[in-house]
Amino acid sequence: MKTLLLVLVISILSISLIAQTNNSLVFGKAIVKYQNMEKAGTVLTVLGGATLFTGNYLYWKTYNHRDIEEPNVGKANTYLNIMFGGLGLMAVGIPLWTFGRVKERHITIEARIVKFNGYISANGAGFKVRF
Repeated sequence: MKTLLLVLVISILSISLIAQTNNSLVFGKAIVKYQNMEKAGTVLTVLGGATLFTGNYLYWKTYNHRDIEEPNVGKANTYLNIMFGGLGLMAVGIPLWTFGRVKERHITIEARIVKFNGYISANGAGFKVRF
């Protein structure tokens, strides 16, 4: 029990340290991160929609085939599982897509509002942030 508690505490500390290092993302890195999130969400949503459509069509075709009086239940269950897989992909893809798009838009608006100007003088180099 003590080792499990120690592992839990160490993992929480490591996650908090990782989160602290990622808080100071430069606008460019943040935009790339959210663009990748949007692309992944788009791909998952499109694949999920195609899988859902294919599974639905094959499931419908199994039960509405005129030549066969008794449908194959095993195939129907497989097609039903394909439909649920497509729904699962869409359930993951749509939030990724929308969250990435919204965050990317907010980051680009903030990047336009906040302008970083670099200044170099005899005393050193620095940034001046104007709002």
